[in-house]
Amino acid sequence: MNKNVRIALWATLAIVVWFGTGLLNNPDSTGTEVETVDSLTKVQVVQSKQQPFSPTLSLRSKTKANRSVDVLAQVSGKISATLIEEGRPVAAGQGICELNAEDRPLRLTQAQAALENAEIAYRGALKLKAGGYQSALAISQAKTTLATARAQLKRAQLDVANLQIKAPFNGIVENRPVEVGDFIAPGSHCARVVELNPLKIEALVTGAEIGDLSVGDEAMVVVAGKEYQGAKISYLAYQANPMTKGYRVEARMDNPDHTLRAGISAQLNIQIAPVQGHLVASSTILLNDEGSTVIRVLDSNQIVESYLVTAVGESDNGIWVTGLPEEVILVTVGQNYIIDGEHVEPVFPANSAKQ
Repeated sequence: MNKNVRIALWATLAIVVWFGTGLLNNPDSTGTEVETVDSLTKVQVVQSKQQPFSPTLSLRSKTKANRSVDVLAQVSGKISATLIEEGRPVAAGQGICELNAEDRPLRLTQAQAALENAEIAYRGALKLKAGGYQSALAISQAKTTLATARAQLKRAQLDVANLQIKAPFNGIVENRPVEVGDFIAPGSHCARVVELNPLKIEALVTGAEIGDLSVGDEAMVVVAGKEYQGAKISYLAYQANPMTKGYRVEARMDNPDHTLRAGISAQLNIQIAPVQGHLVASSTILLNDEGSTVIRVLDSNQIVESYLVTAVGESDNGIWVTGLPEEVILVTVGQNYIIDGEHVEPVFPANSAKQ
């Protein structure tokens, strides 16, 4: 083989090697796209839309008597009978303690007789005046005597009526410290009566929460896991407690059989105005660096975003939150391994498709 042919062959071989090297070092564009897709983090997502939800405000509370009154003696005397035992129900106007009458019935009879005498004297004075035989002074004195007799009779009647110390309202005799033979003076304690029907339920709310409540709102009371319906908000405080900074809320509910007692720890659940929210799994709620609750979502370009959210209620299927747009793609699995601004590959459930 001559020299020129050998040179041509070597030149051709060099060109082939050069082209081959270029192909190996520069993969085609299709290969680049596959590698880029494979490098994206895959996250499971679902599409979520806002729904109306009526939040329930759950408050720690205590049951209280609607009223509690110390029933006091109006007159002095010895206890002659105790009519209601402690812990027993009592009706309004029913006697609890009875005092020895002593001479009070006699004084009542005397006052009645004195009044009759004063009435006769006054009528006689008026007749004499008509005939011109009685002075104005005598008429005035007779009128004064009549008024005094009437007042004394009224006092004697009250003394007799007050011999029996009565309940001011329907309730329970909670405490009766006196027994037969005890002497009590006016103002002495005969018994304490508590009203448990209706029953009062008292709780504290924050300044932000009290704005969501109104007198008349319906509520439910939960005691030892048992639910009691029919409670209604009866009072909302206008001034915060200086110690707790909370506002007092009172609800009342019927308790005809005295099933619930005063002083029991309870939960007061109040239904407040409906809001628009998303029902999400609890695992989707995260804490950011500032300690606020956030949920990670994807925008239309599969870029990660975080939204501050507020939990407003719970259900068997998850937690209701506000703070998200009307429609979002929620990251449900993998949210702990991605950051805001990251481009990810969403994976929808098998039985769902992106709308």
